[in-house]
Amino acid sequence: MELQVKTMPIWKWILELVMGVVIFLIVYVSAQVAFMIEEQWLESFVFIIAGMAIIGLFQLWTRGFEKEWRKDTASHPRKLCGGIAIGTLYFCVVTGILAAIGAYRASYASPHWEMIVVNLCFNFFVACSEEVIFRGVLFRLIDERFGCWWAMGVSSLVFGFSHMFQPEATVWSSIAITVEAGLLLGAAYRYAGTLWFPIGIHWAWNFTQGNVFGLVVSGGGTEESIMNATLTGPDLITGGSFGTEASVITTTLGCLLSGLFIYLIKHRKC
Repeated sequence: MELQVKTMPIWKWILELVMGVVIFLIVYVSAQVAFMIEEQWLESFVFIIAGMAIIGLFQLWTRGFEKEWRKDTASHPRKLCGGIAIGTLYFCVVTGILAAIGAYRASYASPHWEMIVVNLCFNFFVACSEEVIFRGVLFRLIDERFGCWWAMGVSSLVFGFSHMFQPEATVWSSIAITVEAGLLLGAAYRYAGTLWFPIGIHWAWNFTQGNVFGLVVSGGGTEESIMNATLTGPDLITGGSFGTEASVITTTLGCLLSGLFIYLIKHRKC
């Protein structure tokens, strides 16, 4: 008989959750030694393989504890593409609003395209890793044991305030990420039933923001980007030194999009 999360002994549930977060976090951090590789094509390849490997490791981890293969990591190209479209559009809208009110100005940066590709692949790895940790392990185990509302609340707060360790982070920036990203990605995962949907959103969100529009991602500083960006205006609008994820514009749009997915989930009797 297959062991289900809801009927799993509480000690085993805690073990799967806590050790899962710790182990995948260690893998996530360790794999970033790929930045030491000098050949950029090889660096990009390693990040893609590392992203796929952490998905595979997640499958093996859950199979070991739950005695079944997870369906939410099976290949879903359509949902991955749907997530990419939403993540891209999200920051196109944010940047468009900032430009419309005169807060964002940009010029072509003549980038090193090899580094743009490296960042594209790195952001794929980041999205896979963080979605496995925060949605695949944390959200899913709480959801299947206590219900999706508890899962959304806890996973969103943990995801948001894990960004307190980022440079230039504040309590406000962590609250903003909690509601605009943690809640959105959890709701997207619950709605789609596959990790590939929030992976697509997360991947496109980071890449479009940082490597297309030249905006700071989670206080981490500017990266190789297609555009050179200049932001002017109040921190509440621009997000200040933490980046546009702390902007009230980004937060409002994230809340609206999260609300849409929560509405769809509710009508599925979440």
